[in-house]
Amino acid sequence: MAQSRITRFFGKRSANDDISNSDCSEDDPSENASCSHDRNRPTELDGSGDQLPSLTHPGASSSSKKLKIAQGFSHTWKESRPWLIYVEKEGMYCTLCRKYNKKPFGRTSWNTTPSVRIRLQTVKNHEETAEHKDSVKLELELVHTKNVSEVLTAPQDISTDAMVEAFRCLYFLCKNDIAHTTNFPKLLELEKVLGNDILSKIKKGNNAKYTSETAIQEFLQCLSEVIETDILTEIRKSDSYALMFDETTDVSVIEQMVIHCRFIDPSGNLCVRYLKILDALAKSGVPHGHEADMNELDDTVITLNADTICTKVVNFIESSNLSYETLRGVGTDGAAVMTGKKNGAVKKIVERQQEKQTDDHNPNKLINKALGQHCAAHKLNLAAKQAGSEFSVIQRFKRVLAQLHNFYSRSAVRSSGLKSVQEILKRTLQETGKVNNPSETRWLALGECTLKLRDILTSVVISLERETVERADPTAAGLVNLMTRFEFIATLELLRQVLPTVNRLSAQFQKSQIDFCAVKIALTATTAILNQKAAMDLTQDISVIGQKMESHGIKLKYNSGNLIDDVNHFKEKTQVPFIEKVIENLHVRFQDTDIMTAFSAIFSRENYRNGEPEQLCQHVETLCEHFAIPKAKATNEVKDFMFYVTAAGEDQFVTQDDFLQNLTMSPDTSIYSTSFPLLAKLARIYRVLPPHTADCERDFSKLKLIKTDIRNRMGESTLDHLLRIRTEGPPIGEYPFENAVKLWSQKKVRRYKIRLK
Repeated sequence: MAQSRITRFFGKRSANDDISNSDCSEDDPSENASCSHDRNRPTELDGSGDQLPSLTHPGASSSSKKLKIAQGFSHTWKESRPWLIYVEKEGMYCTLCRKYNKKPFGRTSWNTTPSVRIRLQTVKNHEETAEHKDSVKLELELVHTKNVSEVLTAPQDISTDAMVEAFRCLYFLCKNDIAHTTNFPKLLELEKVLGNDILSKIKKGNNAKYTSETAIQEFLQCLSEVIETDILTEIRKSDSYALMFDETTDVSVIEQMVIHCRFIDPSGNLCVRYLKILDALAKSGVPHGHEADMNELDDTVITLNADTICTKVVNFIESSNLSYETLRGVGTDGAAVMTGKKNGAVKKIVERQQEKQTDDHNPNKLINKALGQHCAAHKLNLAAKQAGSEFSVIQRFKRVLAQLHNFYSRSAVRSSGLKSVQEILKRTLQETGKVNNPSETRWLALGECTLKLRDILTSVVISLERETVERADPTAAGLVNLMTRFEFIATLELLRQVLPTVNRLSAQFQKSQIDFCAVKIALTATTAILNQKAAMDLTQDISVIGQKMESHGIKLKYNSGNLIDDVNHFKEKTQVPFIEKVIENLHVRFQDTDIMTAFSAIFSRENYRNGEPEQLCQHVETLCEHFAIPKAKATNEVKDFMFYVTAAGEDQFVTQDDFLQNLTMSPDTSIYSTSFPLLAKLARIYRVLPPHTADCERDFSKLKLIKTDIRNRMGESTLDHLLRIRTEGPPIGEYPFENAVKLWSQKKVRRYKIRLK
């Protein structure tokens, strides 16, 4: 059977075989006279790798006899015929017939003398001769292999540089959210036009082009795995890390859960990295979109509950070989399914963490427990939203804004009319722009909307009056009536003063590198600013708006007919109560737990100068019990550190952050990590605790750019690879493409090897 396959292999027709265009023949030696050949030909090897004797037969010299050789030999003939050798100025030889001294038709042609009839049909005729077939059989018996081509030809290698160039092209597409499977071959074609023929460098044979979807996906996987391996290696080296996760629905209506990680690197820097995106509703072992037996479906598959989330996170931790003993915190968006005290996902994850650390042989072993955290940005959003919901005047203001946005956004004619009004009055008003959308899901977006409306208020009211007069639009008339009332203008000014302050706090909370120490400082400062704004007088601001509108024929409607009386009444009934409610909600939602109170006390410089040692030791014991740290050693370190800070002087630590920065720095650059190792460990834990899940939210925005309506059938693994490259991939000039190429070459046994450097 093997011999018949080899016989068919040597007798098959190549798809690249082309009939020679040469008209030269053995009967027309004159054509050879005009042919230009290289006099230096390479040494040929036989099938066993030994050097062949000289292929030049007697009388082959050009000085003694003119050979009947045409210029029509095509090297594509050799792709499926490893036994075929062409020698310049001589002709074609068969290494098998020469090796076993076979003479087709009793002639020396193809053996000791070349075949000088350079035609494809001549080669095919030789393949069908009995002598050639006997040579094939003898070679099989000699080498005991099913593939003679592996014996006759050494494997063709692909240079690392060529594959690096191909990987770099694919990386560029992935990094810039360009469809990779369809555009990778096109990009290689563009490179060819620009003078860099990457495709020809990596192409081997007729089918090894490495531009198929399968090959591209293998490239993508290797590019992603190099990044993932580096990140996981750094996390495993750290003694403290925390996870953040959140979920969203993508364009294919698949529930996606993104996992991020915070950890301290060996240099003491806080790092935030993307880890994984998972189909939250896919049952383990049954990817989304695959059919499953209805009897196997359970609540885990159908509902995104705490058990589902816990299973996904736990499976990721264990499959990634991450340590439960160094998991210090879990950050979520604060939904009940996440933070429930009895059956929340965080509680179940911590239970699994404790279970994996339990040692029956060592009942006194310290057990580390991760601390669940509610996203500070979400808490801030809820605090402001709930404060506004208790005041009817603010709720009416929001409804007017939403109606105003819909009035213009749903009509190109109305939007054009507003733009025309602004263009006509640009010298006097200097107002440009459109009405923003007051998002319901992002209550703090109301602050941006009020700022924009305040800038274009007069032109909007003029535009609405034009719509009322010229088109008799009742909606426009109603909006004009509402927007020229004192309550609307006063509420606009109040929110314009308050919400930007809260928005700045939200922007601080959403920084990747922020820690809870910075959160407390920012929260204290914002509370002080809001207390000042509660006493501010809006009379001047409202008066300026009224004068500007009256100069264009628009009159404000006051409740009592007197601006000062209306401002005082608004301040008493709305302004002060609203700001006080915001401050109250902030205090309620940002209450410290015992753990966070202990952290705040330990890393406060004032407590080391003026605090009581016993009190600090109690806080240290609370943290040690929670995070599995020896109490006795830690309390001794805190006492020593207190004396050290006192002796160091007032300028040793300028801010509260200095405690964390100095304690978490590498021992090579700071003496604190060496002198106070357990206190430094607590500092690292404090820094990695996740104050928000904003990084997950940013990934959702990138997800929408990657998985679009056109690419809605994208698989889960592909989405994960693309999002990792997009989020964590370094600039194209810094990526280690050689590592990715090496990984790809080692994934499986490949017919063509990579010449690794």
